Amino acid sequence: MVNYVCGFMFSEDKSKVVLIEKNRPNWQEGKLNGVGGKVELFETAPQAMIREFKEETGVEVLQWNRLITLVSESYDFVCDFYFCFGNIYKCYSTTDEIIQYVDVNDLPKNVIPNLIWLIPMCLDPFLNNYSEILL
Repeated sequence: MVNYVCGFMFSEDKSKVVLIEKNRPNWQEGKLNGVGGKVELFETAPQAMIREFKEETGVEVLQWNRLITLVSESYDFVCDFYFCFGNIYKCYSTTDEIIQYVDVNDLPKNVIPNLIWLIPMCLDPFLNNYSEILL
């Protein structure tokens, strides 16, 4: 099973979120997703989230809040989702995938479909500490 992480950094006022315009994998090309990637061998998911976010945005965030874990037995992957709050304007593109600052109340049509419910879930104080959904 392949393990992934994906993180959402929100502005302090919770009005905007950092997303990245994906070039890969092919099924994500041209779509906006959270920042993340694969968990490396001997690395924990929280360690991977810190590393991936810094590699892709130039910003080191040491404290992430775990939101949810999606498990897909049919596609053989696990993805841990995280969120944090901070100065999103410190984030910049460090790869060929472009960082964007997106209004949380007006998500573009080209977001990965599950972001339509994941992003609001991050901001819901009653829902943001529950654990696992099996797909």
